[in-house]
Amino acid sequence: MIPAVGAEVQRLLPQRLLCGLIYRVARAESAWIKTPLIAWFRKHYRVDMSEAALANASDYATFNEFFTRALKPGARLIKDDAGSIVSPSDGTLMQFGTLDGDRMIQAKGKSYTVAGLLGESSGAAGVFANGHYATIYLAPQNYHRVHAPVDGALVRTRYIPGERYSVNAGTASAIAELFCRNERVVCWLDCAFGPAAVVLVGALNVSSISTTTHGEITSGSAREWREPRPVRLAKGAELGCFNLGSTVIVLFARGTVRWRDDLENGDSLLMGAEIARMTSAGP
Repeated sequence: MIPAVGAEVQRLLPQRLLCGLIYRVARAESAWIKTPLIAWFRKHYRVDMSEAALANASDYATFNEFFTRALKPGARLIKDDAGSIVSPSDGTLMQFGTLDGDRMIQAKGKSYTVAGLLGESSGAAGVFANGHYATIYLAPQNYHRVHAPVDGALVRTRYIPGERYSVNAGTASAIAELFCRNERVVCWLDCAFGPAAVVLVGALNVSSISTTTHGEITSGSAREWREPRPVRLAKGAELGCFNLGSTVIVLFARGTVRWRDDLENGDSLLMGAEIARMTSAGP
């Protein structure tokens, strides 16, 4: 995997070429490639295999299978009361709060628009005006599957091509509108209390993004899927995964969410832990 590098260096990197190489290496079944790569990754990032469904690294056919590993039953507890909203993934809470009109914080001194993130017109994105958002960064050692934060129905999935900049804190502080520039997949949900969106943002080492509904979404031209019948998802149901790490952003409509009182930027989150409560049936 490519080590962390500064924003200026990233601008000079042949991102597509590197990601294509990572794609092939991560899916190589040759033992002389996958075995030392998995061993190095486990040691370097101190990966906890005790919670994995397959705890023996040799049981994974490729590095990508290891990286996107499932957890054994009970490894994550889903806050199951009706009013709770849960973290869609493991990771670090980078930013959360209420949008200022159509803008949300990327890092200190930098913000971006919800329309830019979703790849929509300001009118279509207006359902989230003055709404609520949370940004969760998935480090390499984290569990990399993404889950529904609430009960809802998947109605639309949109793939937006883009760049492959790193999404760590340093790059977020250096590159304007980072999450609007990177490749991403937007999952639109209809919930009892209003619309929600879960955005899977690609990054430098991400070779592709997969969803449970449409499988692996390879890089290329923009695409959109509108579900002829909304796909019902229970809170905690798997929504997709990163084939190597990145960031998840969740969005909710105005007046529908109250963040947990003790929540702070920098908190470590586990998928299924409560991060907010529903406050109404919609704006």
